[in-house]
Amino acid sequence: MKLRNTVICTLALACTLSVQAQNRGVRDFGFVQETTPVLMVSNPAAIGFWSGKASYAEAFASKGHGGLISLEQSPDDFTFGGRTESYYRVSELMVFHGRLSWSHFEGQDMGGQVLMHPELHPVNFLETDETTVGVKKRELYDLCGGLALNLGSDWALGFNVDYGAGDHTKVKDPRFSNILMDIDLNLGLAWHPSRALLLGLSVQYRDLQEQLRGGIYGTTDRQYSVYTDRGGFWGTMEELNGDYNIISTSTFRPMDNRYLGASLQAILFGVFSNEFSYSKRDGYYGKKSTSTPVYFEFSGWDASYKGSLLLGKGRSLHRIAAEATYSKLGNKENRYRYNTPAGGNTVVEYTGQNDILERSDIAASLDYRWYLGVGGPRPSFTLGAKASYFSRKQKTTIYPFYRDHSYRRIRGDIFAEKVFTAGPMSYIAGISAAFQTGSGVKKADGSYAPGSSSRLRSFDGYLDRQYEYETDPRFGCGLSFTVARNISDKVEVYLKLSDSLTSLLYTPQFLSGRMHNIAELTLGCNF
Repeated sequence: MKLRNTVICTLALACTLSVQAQNRGVRDFGFVQETTPVLMVSNPAAIGFWSGKASYAEAFASKGHGGLISLEQSPDDFTFGGRTESYYRVSELMVFHGRLSWSHFEGQDMGGQVLMHPELHPVNFLETDETTVGVKKRELYDLCGGLALNLGSDWALGFNVDYGAGDHTKVKDPRFSNILMDIDLNLGLAWHPSRALLLGLSVQYRDLQEQLRGGIYGTTDRQYSVYTDRGGFWGTMEELNGDYNIISTSTFRPMDNRYLGASLQAILFGVFSNEFSYSKRDGYYGKKSTSTPVYFEFSGWDASYKGSLLLGKGRSLHRIAAEATYSKLGNKENRYRYNTPAGGNTVVEYTGQNDILERSDIAASLDYRWYLGVGGPRPSFTLGAKASYFSRKQKTTIYPFYRDHSYRRIRGDIFAEKVFTAGPMSYIAGISAAFQTGSGVKKADGSYAPGSSSRLRSFDGYLDRQYEYETDPRFGCGLSFTVARNISDKVEVYLKLSDSLTSLLYTPQFLSGRMHNIAELTLGCNF
């Protein structure tokens, strides 16, 4: 009886939110996304059963500074850009979802990792000389569009296309140029026979490709090299010269990741959303042709759950959200040789494959938020807490040698936000705090049989820095202040200033600094 009453109160609260918001001004986009179950699942057909609308647009600029950074970050960077997103019912039969964003990043003193997404790939590349740091510039674009079509009162069909692109360049030798292409296609079907039940099925295809080329434009009397990290900051070193090494200085070579998956969704009583997803992954690095080799081929799978529960009474609303993901990834290195027949062109002949990497990742989080004074554009007070966990365990084999490398980190966050209203003006003050710590095995090397190799390298300088960044305990705090004004019942503009500081609890041994600070200024509107 108590559970039934809670569900009824929550449903009644959800039904009155949009009505009250019309009387008090446009609703905050972030709050709508956090408390609308059909917007929390990936199925694009689910929004076909939502009658509301929400949109925002904003321009932003952020400044980061400090030595507490991972290998792909900068101790002194600046980013600016713009973004917008909208959910809008075009007609009785059609709901539109769109998103557009652009950002420009410029970071000082950057070297280390060569690829833009090193955590994603099973193999990576690093500069061998840690003193050749320089400026890196990156531009990212994202365009997303989707529609949900109502097929009668109980069924909806939806599709979503998300296209991302980017370029990343280092402007000091050794110069690396990266081109990113990311396309994500999602097709879904949803069935909504009653207010108590919504079921959905969606299929997804994603192709994420990052193309890479090296370059040397300065004096030619110095030879540069690159590390090939096969896992755990362990691998080989090659010269950066010509087209026959693993990174070419004349053509782009792709690191291609492809995903094919499916998801099941269930939303119960309009307040309890659940989504189960599974996807297969495969990919390669190299240029597929008869004259150039594919160096690595990898495959794996991901399984995940995402759920949220809304419980409301009066003008109070509780939200509990949970996520969990388990991923497996393996990598094979191709053996090959070049063969030039008499009077013919040079071709690549493959002679076999070696299994070199086995990796498993676990990620989980639990997020709780308590909203007070709901019913207007945003809650008058929000209190939240989040706990998250991530672990990675991997084994790299370059026969007869192997390396075990693992780490895990636990993080806790709390925050509070208070809204003060005076006529058409709103003043929003926020405060947050976080703690993170970790542990693991930095490296455990061994061999299956006696042997020696002059090819193998352990990139200990990079390993020490990244492991310290992942596992050393730290504390963080943040402040934010927003001024918002209702121009009309349909448009609200706001200006937000935020600052967050993270500091290690101990003096670092390998990182260049103990702290990192990020300040951001945002000008936007809800409409």
